[in-house]
Amino acid sequence: MMNVPVDHDQGTKWDWPLQKGDGVVNVLDDDEHFEVGLEAHHFLPKEIEVKNIGELLEIHMEHTVKTDKFGDVSRNITRCYKLPKNVDMKTIKSNLDSNGILHIHGRKMH
Repeated sequence: MMNVPVDHDQGTKWDWPLQKGDGVVNVLDDDEHFEVGLEAHHFLPKEIEVKNIGELLEIHMEHTVKTDKFGDVSRNITRCYKLPKNVDMKTIKSNLDSNGILHIHGRKMH
């Protein structure tokens, strides 16, 4: 019999208050690029702002009062995360897909 080693993912994780489950998001960070997908179901693209401040990425989402079946709701979320090393700030892009996931990605400098 031979023991098989069990690897542990030491990848970067970001806390995200809108994420289902434990509220933790895995960040893909390899030699070529980084990418993360954040749940943003309650927001429209015009209500989302993504910007980099030095080595930080700031994500701000806000909408004024909306009425739904539960009543009047307003939301305001701001989070800052440290970007992975060697990200080319000029290549950072964001996109809100049709499933309400905000994708943020950027290429690495070589």
